[in-house]
Amino acid sequence: MERIKKGYRFLIYILPATLFFSYYPLISLGASESMNFELSLPILWLVIFDVVALYLLIKKRALGGIWKDWKWLLFPIFVTLSAFWSMNFLRGLLTVGVLWLLYFAGYAFWNLKSLFLEVGFKERFWKIFFGSALVACGWCWAQCILDLAGVPREGSLMCAGCTYRMFGFPHPNGFAIEPQFMGNLLLAPAIMAGYMLETKAILTKDTLKGVRSSLRYLVSIALVFVLSATLFLTFSRGAIYAFVVAVIFMVAVEGVWQKTWRVCRTFLVVAGAFVFTLNLQGIMAQVGPTDDTYGSGVAKVLNHLSLGVVDIRSDINEGEEDALEEQNVPMLEEVEGHDENEGEQAVFDGYVEESTDTRVRLSNAAVDVWRKDFGTMLFGVGIGGAGQALYANGLSPAPKEIIQNEYASLLLETGLIGVVLLILTIILIVRAAMKSVIAPVILTLTVAYAITLLFFSGLPNALHIYLLPALFISLYGKSLYRKQ
Repeated sequence: MERIKKGYRFLIYILPATLFFSYYPLISLGASESMNFELSLPILWLVIFDVVALYLLIKKRALGGIWKDWKWLLFPIFVTLSAFWSMNFLRGLLTVGVLWLLYFAGYAFWNLKSLFLEVGFKERFWKIFFGSALVACGWCWAQCILDLAGVPREGSLMCAGCTYRMFGFPHPNGFAIEPQFMGNLLLAPAIMAGYMLETKAILTKDTLKGVRSSLRYLVSIALVFVLSATLFLTFSRGAIYAFVVAVIFMVAVEGVWQKTWRVCRTFLVVAGAFVFTLNLQGIMAQVGPTDDTYGSGVAKVLNHLSLGVVDIRSDINEGEEDALEEQNVPMLEEVEGHDENEGEQAVFDGYVEESTDTRVRLSNAAVDVWRKDFGTMLFGVGIGGAGQALYANGLSPAPKEIIQNEYASLLLETGLIGVVLLILTIILIVRAAMKSVIAPVILTLTVAYAITLLFFSGLPNALHIYLLPALFISLYGKSLYRKQ
């Protein structure tokens, strides 16, 4: 029995590192016209963890308790039922399977929380949590160097839209499928590090135990800076917007909670990290193989992140041309025999409107299909059936097309009943978070994740969104804390 408990703790220890491998390595099991059949390390971890947790809960005779707090089960039960009227039954069935695995993991976290009381457990967990995040950051920076050095994508693991060819500078995806998921994975470490910088709460003591008090502040600053800078480096608007809002939210909450506004120092570190990354992206554009310059790289970043509002591209170009003229350097087009196609040009010169337009179009299409009849409005087209529903109505090119907005997707798939039950679940999560001794940071993380769900949908690449808040609530629930 003791060996099983050690195995359970080991699985908790490796969870933070495992989550970063959400796409590489990947076991492909084939595909259909509406979905790919794939297994990732986080999915395998989830299955193994639930099997181990099931054994411990049976031994503890705590398995029956899953039905006592029935309000938590309303949403997954309804979603499970919706699979039977889904327009894509197989996809719906697999989605329901992952959903129940996640729910059971959350139940196990809370009901086996006594296993977290082992001396040194939290200290080891947080060291692995931040250590694995820093290793992932290091790989992201290495990806950029490899890409600029001309290493093929097979070696750098860069996604097709991540290389320097897109904007003139690379934006890494780590071991995730896209930069938005890599940025999303860094939200929890960056927010937790920011919380440690703002407070002297128990989380800080558990994480930096053994570090001299005089160095804790500097370590916290370094953590926030590196994690924030790497998050900005991914160039994922969804993750960046969520992070900025989360920092503002956390500072506001902590300011009220502690009745002090010294917490604003986190703003300075995050702002410094953004300026650092912005300059680095400009430098990468300058030294990269494209004809971009430092100025054009910086201008593209600001233009894309501001959705086209901030546009200094023409000013940059004019300034560079004036500088060349003052130095009597001829313009390229004036050089006799110059081949205009000789220099490599980046695909995008700034804000990529298509990325936003696609998300908006798919979300609007989902609402249009949902409004077609009363039955769909109430019950939806069934879990997993969104892509097929859009395709059947001529609103997407293929059944595999997903709605890049989790809320619009759930509205179409589960209808008003599903949305109401989801809201109930969110209320339960917030209530549980409020009972934690680190409530402000868990609420902040919940806000950040809620914002990111506006930019994508689906479960396999985003298990961390559902696992980490549940784990943190269990680690620092008040009832558990008082026993220490």
